[in-house]
Amino acid sequence: MRPIPHALLPHSAALYTAETDAEGMRTLTLTAQLSRVRIEPESAQTLTADETQSSQNALLIYDMRSSLPKNTAFAVGQYIQAQEAMYRVEAVKAYHDGRRLHHVELELRG
Repeated sequence: MRPIPHALLPHSAALYTAETDAEGMRTLTLTAQLSRVRIEPESAQTLTADETQSSQNALLIYDMRSSLPKNTAFAVGQYIQAQEAMYRVEAVKAYHDGRRLHHVELELRG
């Protein structure tokens, strides 16, 4: 399978790893500056008994051959800063083309 064309990967993002110290304070450490990725934002409104809640979610697509930096490792619990929003990585899905890893999709929650 061919790599995803660069024209379909127009976005950039920052990948952060979260660390919590002994006092419970969370610190984000920059892990990588991602480029040539695709970010598909989603927004949803849910009506509950209490009030209407809005949530910002997104899908980030990282192509194994086109996206930079190469061989970036993703994990649930990391953070992505993109398009003026901070998201938490909720799921990492790997897609293969039969022989090798083709791309990775990250489900993000804001």
